[in-house]
Parts: sequence; structure tokens; C-alpha cells
Amino acid sequence: MIAVGEESAGTYTARTAVGTAALLGQEATVFPSHHGGFLGGQFGYAGKPEEFAARLREVLAAG
Repeated sequence: MIAVGEESAGTYTARTAVGTAALLGQEATVFPSHHGGFLGGQFGYAGKPEEFAARLREVLAAG
């Protein structure tokens, strides 16, 4: 599985992740927030940890 953060759409790294997934015949899995979406605000750039955890559980259950 290749994943991207929803806030990263259009960035170089997100575009390469989406392109790589396509070359592998997959769709990139989108997670809430950004690269550190699982983090709270303790490092200055808060993610969405609750939403991230819910999406992670969803993805793991489907796999």
C-alpha cells in the first residue's frame, strides 16, 4: 500500500506516490491531514490523530 496525506495533494512527494501506486496498478490510500497526521499539536504542526487512527483501522481491517 502507498499512502498520501490529504493536505499533501499536489506536492512533489504526493504526486510521486500517486504515480508509483498507478504503476503498481493500485490507488494511493489517502489519510487525513499531512505527513504527520497522527500527531497532536505537541510539535507545532497539529495533525488529525483521531481521524488518522480511524482511517488506519479501516485500512487494516480491509487488508
